[in-house]
Amino acid sequence: MKTKITGMGMYLPEQTYTSEEIEERAGFTRLGLKKGLVRMLTGCESRHYSAPDEMCSDLAAKAGEAAVRDAGLEITDIDALIFGAITRDYSEPATANRVAHLLGMKDCFTFDIFNACNAFISGIDLADSLIKTGKAKNVLVVCGEALSKWTKFDYTDKDELLMRAPVALSVGDGGGAFVISAAEDDDPSGIVSTYFRSLPQFWEVGVIWGGGVIHKEESMLFVPGTVNKLTQAHADMTKAYFPPSIEKAGWKVEDIDCFLMTQIADWILKNIKKTVGGRDDQFISVIKNIGNCGACNIPLTACIARDTGKIKKGDKLCLMGGAAGASLGTVNVVL
Repeated sequence: MKTKITGMGMYLPEQTYTSEEIEERAGFTRLGLKKGLVRMLTGCESRHYSAPDEMCSDLAAKAGEAAVRDAGLEITDIDALIFGAITRDYSEPATANRVAHLLGMKDCFTFDIFNACNAFISGIDLADSLIKTGKAKNVLVVCGEALSKWTKFDYTDKDELLMRAPVALSVGDGGGAFVISAAEDDDPSGIVSTYFRSLPQFWEVGVIWGGGVIHKEESMLFVPGTVNKLTQAHADMTKAYFPPSIEKAGWKVEDIDCFLMTQIADWILKNIKKTVGGRDDQFISVIKNIGNCGACNIPLTACIARDTGKIKKGDKLCLMGGAAGASLGTVNVVL
């Protein structure tokens, strides 16, 4: 049995902020720093922030509704719902339960998956497995990132702000969703292969310490922005895991029509392109207008690319993720 992406959906909150506005809010003027650092070092010029009463589940549900509609299905056709994101509504129960409630799902298998920026594509991998083992026919994979609510703005130390600012202040909010469905073996579309690996020696890089049993206090619950060790090792990690990931699909780099990636900064995207030997037209950058939306960057990039005509049915796509943990993941799919 094959699986394929039958629907995609996205949602971006109404409120937008420029990088300079976020730097001001974080204390650049107050601490004597010149604004423009975030835009210069990440390429992010603006991002969307969710409303005070808009939670992760709200963002995910709006994207999920759009994806189900795009698939030509009804909510009652969905057998399982997977929520995969960095942020969440609460510790218990699974945020997926509230997403299902918002969508009006009455009898459905729901659960959360947490794998940092790779949570959404890990959800795709699990959806593929659920369908291939006969446990579901249509799976809705949703992501709702409200990273603005985990952004630190009360800086009092200039050096700490400089250290964290580029990554911590470039984050944005959004919702993304895919419907993964069973397909006939002779269907030209479908998920061709998935490939995931972890490098646990990097587990302490980019940790959000708050919210667990180690640090329960709210003061520890913020995007850290300190991922230098990961970015320094990024090229070597890509060289090690990318070749076997497309070899598993039977593809070469030149076969891929588009790379859809997690996006921390523009320069990392350019480095990956150089490392894998890709062409400019194979890569899409969205960080300029939506920032780093964590696990949601891949579904958001997919929807934006399709809506702007940069990807189309029949294209070979490489969904490529890198995450804290460290986690590396690739989903190769024919749209």
